[in-house]
This record gives sequence, structure tokens and C-alpha cells, in this order.
Amino acid sequence: MLSKSMKMVYTCNGFILNQTLMRNIFVFILMIQALAVMAQKNIKMYPERNGDSIIYYADNHEIYPVSLVFKGQPEVNNMKKPEIFKTKQVIPAKTTKMRVTYFVVNDKQKGWGVKKMPGYLSYIGDITQKNYDTNYAYNLPFGKGKAIWIHQGYNGTFSHQNENSLDFIMPEGTEIFAAREGLIIDVVQNNNQGCPTRNCAPYGNYISILHPDGTIAQYYHLQQNGAQVKIGDTVTKGQLIALSGNTGWSSGPHLHFVTYLPSATGDKNRITVKTLFKTGYGDKVEYLEERKSYSRAY
Repeated sequence: MLSKSMKMVYTCNGFILNQTLMRNIFVFILMIQALAVMAQKNIKMYPERNGDSIIYYADNHEIYPVSLVFKGQPEVNNMKKPEIFKTKQVIPAKTTKMRVTYFVVNDKQKGWGVKKMPGYLSYIGDITQKNYDTNYAYNLPFGKGKAIWIHQGYNGTFSHQNENSLDFIMPEGTEIFAAREGLIIDVVQNNNQGCPTRNCAPYGNYISILHPDGTIAQYYHLQQNGAQVKIGDTVTKGQLIALSGNTGWSSGPHLHFVTYLPSATGDKNRITVKTLFKTGYGDKVEYLEERKSYSRAY
């Protein structure tokens, strides 16, 4: 999750100032505002003046949608909001100049301006999405001809409390395949340490894949430099993506697999979901259970 605050500020005394001075002041203020928000590398919001209106736009240069959650309502002086200001807004991937809100002067004879824009937090993905493909059948994330034990399942007692995730026991260096097609939106593979306590949680290597229905899958505890894909790659179902490992918070070599919907209120900014898998020869679709072994013959 990214987070930044934005506080600004366009004020003007109407006809008390001449037009040239007003223009210079406005340009200066826009420069200050731009500097305030450019600290966010790939998502920014900025104002533009159009006659007697001020329009706020957002650019999102990321390859995935970004959700903005504003901490309140704008404060304006002698201006009206022609539309309701939405405190939750989703900026699509690779989008420039998406209108967030705008304001129009009420009385041109009086001072007017935007006193303050509320700060905001930004989140990876579309936090407004509630529906997803609950019937999608995922591939098992390991190779054909293998049988893998589920050590910890959904809502497991060790580290999966209130979390729909799965731990597949497998030796380090086992090939990991995409359980579902999607877009690679994050890759971490530089870590080389792991231990059975929370102290090692920051050192887990992982890959995140954004699915067509808006869910995101993460493959954790990967081997150092074990990623076989890079950010921006589009992968197919069953494509080799990584080698398993034992990095991060881990009591032994395994793959931690979780699928979730982005969320502004859920634990770790996500709502984890259960996923169906094809097992055996691929003719059976089921939820995987803790302390059971599942084979892949497809």
C-alpha cells in the first residue's frame, strides 16, 4: 500500500487583483501543489484552472488500478461542487488526467478558491470491487506428476488465523507454476533468510499476480533469485513463474499461496478468498483441506 497526504490551497481575491497578477499567483500555487504530490512516484493528483473553475485530475502510471481513499471533504471559499465528492475513487491502470473533482465560482465579485483538499491514502487494486469469479477452477501450482501435502489450510492455527491461505510442503527449488493467468504486478526475490518467527516476515520473497476478475494471488517464501518472471509480464495458466524456497516467516520449505480482493479496511489491506482447484486428472474441482495430499496428473 502506498500512502501520502495532500494539503492545498488555491486562493484568490477575485477582481481585487489584476488578471496578470492572478495568473502568476495561480501558476506559482500549482507549482507548489505539484511538488507536494510528486513524492508519490507513480500516482499523483493536481489542479488546473479553466476559466472560473478549478479541476483536480489524477494520473496513475502503474500497471494496475490504484484506489484513492480521501480523509474527508474539500474545503472551498465561494465555490460550489456541481457533483458529490466521492471519498473513494479508483484510478485505472496507465491513466492520465482522470477528473477527480471540480469546483465552480459562485460570485465572481468576491474572493474565491480551494482552501484545502483532503489528504488521501492509496491502495493497490480496486477496493470497490466486491464480485469475482467464485467458480473459477485454479490449477495446482506445482508440476504434473507430483503429489503435495497441505500442511496448513484455510484459517490454520499457526499463522493463518482469519486468513484463507494454503501452505504446500515442497523442497526448495521446486518449480512453481501460475495457478491462473494474469499480470505480474510485484516481484521480490532478493532475500536469502528465513526463520520460524515473525521477525523474519519482512524477508519473504514473493510474486503477485493480478487476475482478470480483479483478485490478486501471491506466491510466498520463494527462493532467492528464484523468480522466472518480471513485473509487467502477462502469464498464462500453468506457466513456470518461480522456484520455491524457505525465505521469510517460515518453519520449513513450502509455498504459501493466497488469493484476495484489495481492501481499505481488511487486515493487510485485503480480504482473502477461498479458491477451487483442479485435482487428480483435472476432472475433479474442490477446495483443498489441511493435512491432505493432492496430486496433479494434468
